[in-house]
Amino acid sequence: MKLIISCFLITLTFISFAQKPKGNRIMAWQVDQAENGNYDSAFLYAKVSCMESIHLAVNWSSMDTNSGNFDQGFISGILDVSNIYYPAFNVMIELQLATINTVAKETPKDLMSTPFNHPTMISRFKQTLDTLFIHIPDVKLAALNIGNEHDVYMGTNAVQYAEYKTFLDSVVPYAKQLYFNLHGEELKVGTTFTLHSLVDENLKALCQSVNNGLDIVSTTYYPLENDFTMSPTSVVATDFSDLVAQYTDTTQPIYFAECGYASSDSCNSSEAQQADFYTKVFDAWDTHSSNIKYLTIFKSTDWSAADVQIFKDYYGISDIKFLEYLRTLGVRTWDGSGSNKLAYETIKCELNKRNWCGIDCKLSSILPDQKVDALVYPNPTNELLNVKTKDFHSLELYHTTGKLLLQSSNNSIDVSFMNAGIYHLIITLGNGMRIHKSVQIH
Repeated sequence: MKLIISCFLITLTFISFAQKPKGNRIMAWQVDQAENGNYDSAFLYAKVSCMESIHLAVNWSSMDTNSGNFDQGFISGILDVSNIYYPAFNVMIELQLATINTVAKETPKDLMSTPFNHPTMISRFKQTLDTLFIHIPDVKLAALNIGNEHDVYMGTNAVQYAEYKTFLDSVVPYAKQLYFNLHGEELKVGTTFTLHSLVDENLKALCQSVNNGLDIVSTTYYPLENDFTMSPTSVVATDFSDLVAQYTDTTQPIYFAECGYASSDSCNSSEAQQADFYTKVFDAWDTHSSNIKYLTIFKSTDWSAADVQIFKDYYGISDIKFLEYLRTLGVRTWDGSGSNKLAYETIKCELNKRNWCGIDCKLSSILPDQKVDALVYPNPTNELLNVKTKDFHSLELYHTTGKLLLQSSNNSIDVSFMNAGIYHLIITLGNGMRIHKSVQIH
């Protein structure tokens, strides 16, 4: 009996201390408002979930549109507001100032054909930095990242990486001095690559050549297959380990500027799978807490169908799996005032386990026989659209602009008269639960 009790106590001790405490790690969020347009509410959902810093993405071209002509409306609406809003809540900003944003060069229009190492390009960016810091003097920056996922844009072009390195070598010290003049402390500056490229055999050396000498290693992480379906959550531990193996120096910490996982079944995922992803992220973060010091939950709230349409045009990709991947990255839904997905409560519980900020955890587990889903068929269709689910109540069909097109209490609707395209379907159950699906009419 004594042996059994001893083993039991050992087990309890292991369970209690399996997670590492917060330490000097920073929890950040990407915050987007729900359909109701209430940013304060969306912000609060992140703030009560231990948010210390927020991800703010700004394209250089949005500030300086052309020939040094700064967009005063953008500056006052984004920068001036940020200078008031976030310091009031004691929230830092990780500012992503995108010179390149994944697939597009985001310089002012007159610099589109100018290489990044050209003196004019460097001089103009320094002017932008001058303007930036004039308008955010009270903002404490967790980091400044110059360029977002530009490995996607540059591919294996070694010349472009070298040109960008020259650009950074000139503008980074300038940015750090401007910040020091305001705050009397050092600014951490990095540039953001995808995790894939940071560890890829054909790209990692190119990325490392740019990262050398920067304060942080900044990355985005979305475990995707080539067809835009989500990779199994089991890849998280390996992906984190592979990244840390490339950047072992703890004096150059790793910052996850974006970390997210879609919940759409179109992407071979679900709300439960999204939640499991974040559990594994926190476990992997514990393992590598000496190297990884910052992580952004991307993102608080799903994007609307109208937002996704904009991204479709920006990226030039119309694959429904890609669009659903983007739309369902939130850990809360978009419609109405939004509702918590399982991942949101899971994140709170993971933070609670680590005593991050005294957060409450009220997670209700979903058992396999409790999981509710809906079968929509045929999809694509050009005639009847059918819905099969338990406790069906009604459905609503929306255009990508967010306009309501159809409402029905029938689980079979005629769509033969509708234009070809992708639409958003909301299925409401008798208990009030809402299931979101994308449908294609051809």
